[in-house]
Amino acid sequence: MASLVSTLLLMCLIPLTRAHELRRGLELADDATTALPGGVTVPVHFSQAFYVVNLTIGTPPQPVSAIIDIGGELVWTQCAQHCRRCFKQDLPLFDTNASSTFRPEPCGAAVCESIPTRSCAGDGGGACGYEASTSFGRTVGRIGTDAVAIGTAATARLAFGCAVASEMDTMTNLSLAAQMNAAAFSYCLAPLDTGKSSALFLGASAKLAGAGKGAGTTPFVKTSTPPNSGLSRSYLLRLEAIRAGNATIAMPQSGNTIMVSTATPVTALVDSVYRDLRKANYDLCFPKASASGGAPDLVLAFQGGAEMTVPVSSYLFDAGNDTACVAILGSPALGGVSILGSLQQVNIHLLFDLDKETLSFEPADCSALS
Repeated sequence: MASLVSTLLLMCLIPLTRAHELRRGLELADDATTALPGGVTVPVHFSQAFYVVNLTIGTPPQPVSAIIDIGGELVWTQCAQHCRRCFKQDLPLFDTNASSTFRPEPCGAAVCESIPTRSCAGDGGGACGYEASTSFGRTVGRIGTDAVAIGTAATARLAFGCAVASEMDTMTNLSLAAQMNAAAFSYCLAPLDTGKSSALFLGASAKLAGAGKGAGTTPFVKTSTPPNSGLSRSYLLRLEAIRAGNATIAMPQSGNTIMVSTATPVTALVDSVYRDLRKANYDLCFPKASASGGAPDLVLAFQGGAEMTVPVSSYLFDAGNDTACVAILGSPALGGVSILGSLQQVNIHLLFDLDKETLSFEPADCSALS
């Protein structure tokens, strides 16, 4: 984490459980963002184990970088005027005084009311405060709005938090899709060895290149967890089985939920499933000679019959010294939920439809889409 000090923002495409609430809150605001008529395309770059985009905040614009994470609840960044316990970063903190378009949001404002973890002191007439958790830690601060520009989108006024304290080492958090009134978003991650950019699509530009032909579709899994819990901010799917060659591993009833993540590079399976995968000759590392016969693709079978094929190149890596390693781990501390890591999503175009509450996906040449 310490090597990521150049990153100012962590961009979280807002999850289903919060998207409609926040979108409605912004519609009620005086300066609500209009829908994206032509959609937005954003180049994505891989940097130190994370997928990163560039954007600007404020007037005049202040440049920042953002890590894509699809499991968060709020836009926020460290602000120079308010931060008492902020992590060190190479780029300057966002300076609200230097932006002529920054505006603090009061308690009672529509944007403030749409945030479940908001806080208002006294009679509620003061500044709107917030507390948010991310994949990397916790942040506390105040809500404001300012001009944000990303990718091909015109500059729009979005709500975000100015951090007062950040309990993490290197980065901050941003939620985006709902604030831009995007009913869908998609991304396609290019292989790391191509040197090509990946792509993030928002709104009308979020569609599968094959027009859905041959695509798989599976519904999101709803949770009854509190709105400030990690699972409530995540895109969860029902994984029914994993196939590897002739071996089929059925998912246990108590561990058949999987979280889609762009902030976690490597897939992590609940322990019981990982043990079964190891029994099928998929140990963590092994001599490359033993894989000379050709390892099979992994097939993830989801609810509704959708199947995602993870090619060998996306889960088997050369570790040197004639050793191959599987980029899949087991963890006893996942609470019965597995994680589909970003490395296993390479060359798969994933489309998140927030209105239909579904994930669709198809194989793609992601280098050609950027």
